[in-house]
Amino acid sequence: MSTNTNPVPEFLPPDAEPTPHAPASRVDQTPTFLEMIAFFTMAAILITLTQALSAAVVIHWHLFGRISLRKLAYEPRFTIPSMIVSYGAVALATVALYRRVWPDGFLAGIHWNFSQVRRYAVWLPTLGIGLGIAMQLASNYLPIPKELPVDSFFQNATDAWMVALFGVFIAPICEEIAFRGFLYPSLRPWTGRILAAVLTSVPFAFLHAQQVGHAWAPLTLVFAVSLVLVWVRDRTNSVACSALVHACYNFSIFAVIFYASGGFLHLDRLKN
Repeated sequence: MSTNTNPVPEFLPPDAEPTPHAPASRVDQTPTFLEMIAFFTMAAILITLTQALSAAVVIHWHLFGRISLRKLAYEPRFTIPSMIVSYGAVALATVALYRRVWPDGFLAGIHWNFSQVRRYAVWLPTLGIGLGIAMQLASNYLPIPKELPVDSFFQNATDAWMVALFGVFIAPICEEIAFRGFLYPSLRPWTGRILAAVLTSVPFAFLHAQQVGHAWAPLTLVFAVSLVLVWVRDRTNSVACSALVHACYNFSIFAVIFYASGGFLHLDRLKN
């Protein structure tokens, strides 16, 4: 008994055509430089329009009394809701656009990789809180101004809670998608990891410049935090991981303020 191990060739009728295969997805689905430029351009336009429209409505209807545009920018009851609306508009537009561009979907395109969060569920929060403590200690040896513009966001308990919840649960996700999901991976193939990390961290620091009055010392700390977040994103290949570290870092800062102010009830203590 013999066995024929040669594969049997498949024959098609003369008039038959092979069935076309589905288009193959990119081997490494990472935002390209042009896709990154498109994202930041779209985000800048949407944020500017939504912020301007929100400010116009508030000022026209005197929802906060007769308030100047400059003071309105430091009013948490306006700033936080308007930022949520702006970020929401950007998120909807971004997902709608890039799910068509990236065959594997938006989350795969930015390397969200939430499974990595479960894998490193212990050390990611530890790193974030430890990073916050380290930056707090480092600030004791730097010329941090005694009064910063961000202090105006902590005038009462309601404002403090709004800022804290936004800073822990919303801002880290949005900022990580922008800087570690789009900017860093689009620069890395052109500049290498180190320079890409620096070029990502500079605009990330300047994003927070207005909050700290453009003082170089706190901006240096924000720059250092960004480098760590880039390292986490690279090490885990997950923007979700860097977002968790970012959130825990912010949480550690607000936790200190919460403790020092007696649960946000005595914010005047922060000025002493």
